[in-house]
Amino acid sequence: MQPIIDTAAVSRLAADIGSPRAAASFVSRFTDLLDERILVIERSFRSANPTQWHDAVAGLRSAAATAGAGRVQATAALLLAADLDARTALALIGQLRSDARIFTLAHSSLCEEQAFAERLAMRRFA
Repeated sequence: MQPIIDTAAVSRLAADIGSPRAAASFVSRFTDLLDERILVIERSFRSANPTQWHDAVAGLRSAAATAGAGRVQATAALLLAADLDARTALALIGQLRSDARIFTLAHSSLCEEQAFAERLAMRRFA
């Protein structure tokens, strides 16, 4: 099973961007848009537009990989598998929603932990 937060991916993002704060901002923006992206995937599936479906799922998979959302990335990869029947696709979209909620909660918790650590460090050096 994939990790909820892939810390190695987040570290790579911070190194690539050159700033841990910018990386955290990217991940926060990713979580803010996650529900909307999943709705787009669901709508494109229901509209039976395979190009729109593929683009929406592939985009989410790529963004999830960058943001360190391992389970979201893995579920999106399963959605890209060929020959999915409607029942399986809908079940995977439900799983994607669950993965997204868990990632969002984990990310929020991590941000709170980091903010707390920063406050403690500031008090220690003040």
